[in-house]
Amino acid sequence: MNRLLAFALLVLLAAVAALGVQSWRLSAARNKLDTQQTTIADQRKKLSQKNGQLIALNILTQTSSRAQTQLYAAAEQNSTLLRDRLRTIEELKRENDELRRWADAPLPDAVIRLRQRPALTGGESYREWLSQNHPVPPGTGRPAQ
Repeated sequence: MNRLLAFALLVLLAAVAALGVQSWRLSAARNKLDTQQTTIADQRKKLSQKNGQLIALNILTQTSSRAQTQLYAAAEQNSTLLRDRLRTIEELKRENDELRRWADAPLPDAVIRLRQRPALTGGESYREWLSQNHPVPPGTGRPAQ
């Protein structure tokens, strides 16, 4: 009986030890699971933020692309208008000798002086140039032929 009692006590001790080991393993697994769930939640939050940034970037890219297309269309239209204007001027010059002489004549000195200015490298230099006294010399009173 003592032997049976010792054996039962030994089996009970082994069961308690196994239960303790399993409990420890279960606790470690639970801690690991909690850590992984926290990590997943953090990663999900970061992914959501990145997704929002990508959506905003995509919208910005599409808007920029549309604006660029409109600018190219406007530039093409301006180019067409300029070609038409130059063609009209050339046709008028061919038709009218007086207009041809006027168009081929050099600009008067007063107009050339009006158009001359230093190289401006920004708003500040332009304001400085404007604030300086730049009188326009008086003309002869009649336009140059």
